[in-house]
Amino acid sequence: MSGRGEALLRARGVVRRYRGPGGARTVLDGVDLDVHRGEAVALVGSSGAGKSTLLRVLLALEAPDAGTVCAAAAGDDDGDLLRPVRPHRRTSALRWYRRAVQLVPQDGAASLDPRTTALQAVAQPLVRLGLCGPGTTRRTTGGPASSTAAAERAAECLEAVGVEAALHAHRPCQLSGGQAQRVAVARALAPRPRVLLADEPVSGLDAPLREHVVEALARARESTALLLVSHDLTAVAALCGRTAVLHAGRLVEDRPTHDVLTDPRHAATRSLVDAVPRLPA
Repeated sequence: MSGRGEALLRARGVVRRYRGPGGARTVLDGVDLDVHRGEAVALVGSSGAGKSTLLRVLLALEAPDAGTVCAAAAGDDDGDLLRPVRPHRRTSALRWYRRAVQLVPQDGAASLDPRTTALQAVAQPLVRLGLCGPGTTRRTTGGPASSTAAAERAAECLEAVGVEAALHAHRPCQLSGGQAQRVAVARALAPRPRVLLADEPVSGLDAPLREHVVEALARARESTALLLVSHDLTAVAALCGRTAVLHAGRLVEDRPTHDVLTDPRHAATRSLVDAVPRLPA
């Protein structure tokens, strides 16, 4: 771990089982994973490897059957002390975590409220999380002043990911897939999280749109750590300095991305690398 910054998100010994007609099925089996300050980490694996389940555990949407998830809270006054994270019935109990860790979903368009504009989609979570405008983390009452500050922050984030001002008043049905995905990236960046969790953010996009979204995530890396869950090894190579490979619920590799892609050690990793389409010579 030498040479890395402080751990901002940490999973230790995470186990997740699901019960079905045939008995309990172990989907995650003792997963250890850290995301450090300034890092971009890829989590890759074949379908059924456990990536989505691990993501839900990291998002505090599901509790692990064993093991722990901890995170550093957002805000300069919180330092890097890791706090335990578990799902909670009270939304307010996890407000600190929603500020610190944000999700970029697989389908940005589907995640946006069809009744809201792009600007509103990015601004509304800021008010709900009790955040004001740039440079502050004080609580607000959700009144006009906080709404104005949230709108200013939302416009700043949309511009930062390449959504021009002319599109801020557009609703999801008026946006292309790539534009909607960039709005989702802006929404995730708006609370100034310490870690972004990106779930297959370029899945289903054609090459030009994929490039736009990858560029938006690359810009995001300047201000936040990134955990990219993806099967797109091209995006992984472009964005992530480190890659962890999940297979049958276990991490089988966790090394620099270049090493994983050029010298895969595990059979599951070799299968992923060999499956990447290559142009004929």
